[in-house]
Amino acid sequence: MVMKYVEVGATTFARQFPKMKEDVREFGVISVLSHNRSVGAFVSPSVFAELEELRRRKRELERLEDMDSTFFEALDEAVSSYDETI
Repeated sequence: MVMKYVEVGATTFARQFPKMKEDVREFGVISVLSHNRSVGAFVSPSVFAELEELRRRKRELERLEDMDSTFFEALDEAVSSYDETI
């Protein structure tokens, strides 16, 4: 999915919120700026679902160095039992 986005000022965003609700479906993300600095973003339901899925996957991943010794023992056992079947 190629994500398009548009930048709008905070005042414009607030005053034209009904239009922003429609535009976000087309653009996916509306970046809200105040004094030329990003202060937030308004995302479409599809982009939000994608972000939630990425967050869920991130929680499922574990870093290798965070694994305890039982993980490595089980890995060694699995590898050795695989080697025995070959």
